[in-house]
Amino acid sequence: MDVKELKFEHRRVCLYHLVKGPAPLVYSIDYHENGQLLLAAAQQLGIDGRFNLVTISGLNWNQELSPWPIETVVSKDDHFTGGADDLLTLLSSSIVPQVEKLLDEPPAWRCLAGYSMGGLFTLYSSHHTALFTRFMSASGSMWYPGWLEYAREHDFAGLVAGVYLSVGDKESTSRNAVLQTVGERTRQVAELYASRGVPVKFELNPGNHFKNPPLRVVKGIKWLLESSGGDQAENTLS
Repeated sequence: MDVKELKFEHRRVCLYHLVKGPAPLVYSIDYHENGQLLLAAAQQLGIDGRFNLVTISGLNWNQELSPWPIETVVSKDDHFTGGADDLLTLLSSSIVPQVEKLLDEPPAWRCLAGYSMGGLFTLYSSHHTALFTRFMSASGSMWYPGWLEYAREHDFAGLVAGVYLSVGDKESTSRNAVLQTVGERTRQVAELYASRGVPVKFELNPGNHFKNPPLRVVKGIKWLLESSGGDQAENTLS
């Protein structure tokens, strides 16, 4: 396995180049660098060797992944400052071009995947860039104030060939009234995207927010590989 690492200030980007030729390329937004855990889960689900992987970690999590500023919701130490647009600019102007210079061929297609706030960021990205055609949000922060309304009011930025969303079946039992909405809002987002003619999968996983994130992410990747054009190449935007 060929692994290359790039640094973008405090952000760590790792390319796991597993497949030669125009394979699907998954960009995963990670709290900690966990490429090996994701690949182990891919092997467990029988999809290893079908895609290349990029992990993006070391982020200022709540600041860089939040679409707009909000007041304290989860704890008194919240810093939801609305830096998603800046991260998207970095992703499209620097991270993606530099990573893909390291590939032997352009990817068949790109997927943006994320967990928790990373999942919210992936869906926000679908409304702002045509760089990715598949989006995966596992236990995404669909509770984020104003998010459902925003998604309803904004179309996708480009072709969307598939969206996968999941949430844990115990995530809505939080004592926090805002976090309690995550299950129903995730389902509503799935229904909204499906109403626009996009292939969508909504899945309820057993457990709370912290149960086996790598496996939940890879379950989404598996569905996108098998249900939205698979390994076939398509025109990609740079």
